[in-house]
Amino acid sequence: MRGNIIVGIDLNRKAPQICYYDTATKDTQTAPLKSGSEGMSFQEILEQLEEMTVSTTLSDTKREENMRSLETQAAELLKGAFTTLGIQDPAAQICGIMVTAETLTRPLVTLIQEMYRQLGFDKDKAFIQDYRESIYYHTLYQKQELWFRNVGFFQFSGRDVTFFSMGMDHMARPIKVMIEEGITIRLSEDRRRWDEQFYNMANASLRQNMYTSIFLMGDTFDKSWASRSISLLCRGGRKVFVVDNLFARGACYAAREKTDSRRLGDYLFYGEELIRTNIGMDMNIQGAETYYPLISAGVNWYETEKECECLLTGPPELVFTISSLEDGVKRLSRMKLNGMPERPPKTTRIRMHLSYASPKRCVIEVEDLGFGEFFPSSGRVWREIWEG
Repeated sequence: MRGNIIVGIDLNRKAPQICYYDTATKDTQTAPLKSGSEGMSFQEILEQLEEMTVSTTLSDTKREENMRSLETQAAELLKGAFTTLGIQDPAAQICGIMVTAETLTRPLVTLIQEMYRQLGFDKDKAFIQDYRESIYYHTLYQKQELWFRNVGFFQFSGRDVTFFSMGMDHMARPIKVMIEEGITIRLSEDRRRWDEQFYNMANASLRQNMYTSIFLMGDTFDKSWASRSISLLCRGGRKVFVVDNLFARGACYAAREKTDSRRLGDYLFYGEELIRTNIGMDMNIQGAETYYPLISAGVNWYETEKECECLLTGPPELVFTISSLEDGVKRLSRMKLNGMPERPPKTTRIRMHLSYASPKRCVIEVEDLGFGEFFPSSGRVWREIWEG
């Protein structure tokens, strides 16, 4: 039986939130993400994950043990949070879930993916995205009159304020949607100066383009100190909204889009997490030379992974064709398999595995599988990292 709950989670350190949507009643609710226990918090898990990632003293074995422990604790925390919401069987009751975080790293992505696995979620209904993509989904799920021109966002984090601008390339198909980061300021310790400082920042940020609407996010903004700034933000008929749950709602809308609604097929979020290159090889498939795609551009790096097996027909090297998403220019890149045992042509079977550690960091691993009993595997593995 398919569940009817769609969930979005803002996994931030200070105040993680959960937004859930009932596809049957069309009801949406947002609440703090509480585990229902006195155990470790998500903030502590994220802090320990960061400390473990940058540590130079942990052995690989200890690092892996710590990672497994954090993954299990995160899964238990989320299971407890679901229980407080009346969700006893998450994998059965939830038909789509999205976790969003400010910045995605490989360790954090791995943690979330393992958390999903332990809770029994299928890969086709459990997703991850960063804050900018959450802004995209939140905005485009609003009335079109709010985003037919540029949209501005001011994110308040303590005394730090950062501006983001969302614009579209209507000439592209699908329509490209970009979110660019603007200036950041730090408000004075003297609260009486905040209105003047924010006014100057907003004036400098908004005068370059036409803006349909403005969203103010974070726990520092308050109308009580921003009277002059608010007048500026509303100038020219701009709609202004103060929201404290944008990222959780954006994650929930994204999960709805991927599993239920399918409203944004004409649009493509062109974010920083997208892979910008296609990777493939020329292979002999059923007697014909054919281009075989391995990695397709336009997909988030943490969703991209490819594994395949093939036979070497020539020298011990692999030749990849790489083309840019922006300009389509193609180039060849060779990976030499030094130390490969000498064998007759077509008697060396290899396994290739391609994954990404970041949008511009592709990891390629090649394993010698040999060729049955006639040519046993040497057990050798070659690894290269491509930057750019």
